[in-house]
Amino acid sequence: MNRVLALAALLILRPLAAGAQEAAAPDAAWGGSPRGRASGALSGETLAAPEPSGPVAAWSLAAKAYDAGDYKRAAAIYGRLLDDDPNNASLHYNLGSALFRAGKVGRSIAQYQRAFDIMPRDPDIRYNLAFALKRAGEDLVPVGVPPLLHRAFYWLSDRELAGLHWLACWTTLLLASLFLLRESLRPVLIPWTAGAIASWLFFGGWWGARRLAEPSERAVIVQSAAEIRSGPGENYSVSFTVPEGRRVEVLGVNGQWTETGLAKEGVKGWILSESLERIE
Repeated sequence: MNRVLALAALLILRPLAAGAQEAAAPDAAWGGSPRGRASGALSGETLAAPEPSGPVAAWSLAAKAYDAGDYKRAAAIYGRLLDDDPNNASLHYNLGSALFRAGKVGRSIAQYQRAFDIMPRDPDIRYNLAFALKRAGEDLVPVGVPPLLHRAFYWLSDRELAGLHWLACWTTLLLASLFLLRESLRPVLIPWTAGAIASWLFFGGWWGARRLAEPSERAVIVQSAAEIRSGPGENYSVSFTVPEGRRVEVLGVNGQWTETGLAKEGVKGWILSESLERIE
């Protein structure tokens, strides 16, 4: 049973590991070099060249634009690459770094959060997300939570937890069926079935705890000092302002207004939807 679960875990984790191997390690300082970068300086002639037609060339040109300080163009290229590969954590990470360098803290945090959701074990993604959140007055690790506990709680992504949960579920059902149908195998199946049930409960409980800990709908403030009003309209009074980059929970939508909640302060209010970037 343990071998079956271990093999399945490897199959689930393999795409994430492969994506990490393709990326070059960032610099020691914050917002290090983009992953999958190409070496060499970027000349003015290269900047003026037509956009690349293939993903490999696009990665290369985006990295060169980033190195040259043309963060707006680097972000544009990474954004187009994400249109074709939306689950690539390295692309979200690179786009987040380019946006941060371009002064768009809120949108960079949205990208870092997406990268973190896909690859929570990556130390560079975790570090940059925590660093950017500090700018917005928020901590990645809530106050009072031991950092090691938070790291362990987010060691696996939601996708990985769901996969392991359903794997253990179907393994349990299969072994239980054999237990009922093959009386001669029951002495051998007892420990395996017990292990499968324990795995099912463990991964299912972990997955459930994660779903309870995270808002069902999330967004990031992308406007500087965004105004939160008492109702969905400019005729309502401003209750408070929220700095760019703060993560909020989406509670409802009314026309062009979105009701949001801030867990840290325990308050809620309405904000123009254009001041938010939703994290799907």
